[in-house]
Amino acid sequence: MAEKQYRDQQYLKALGKQIKKIRENNGWSQEFLAELCEIDVRQLGRIERAETNSTISILKKIADKSNITMSKLLDF
Repeated sequence: MAEKQYRDQQYLKALGKQIKKIRENNGWSQEFLAELCEIDVRQLGRIERAETNSTISILKKIADKSNITMSKLLDF
């Protein structure tokens, strides 16, 4: 399947890498973080692979459950 391109694709890729790095630094699987954030694991995977443009609400959940600020999440 062809990758969907968003206007700011490079930022989505950087965000996905940042989330994956934070998740892995915590020793968490995608399944664990998705459950913590009460989102579908497939959604988290799409965010990490820059296949979707996530909402601020989901990013806030990820930051909160990872015990970091939104600023830190978006520091890439």
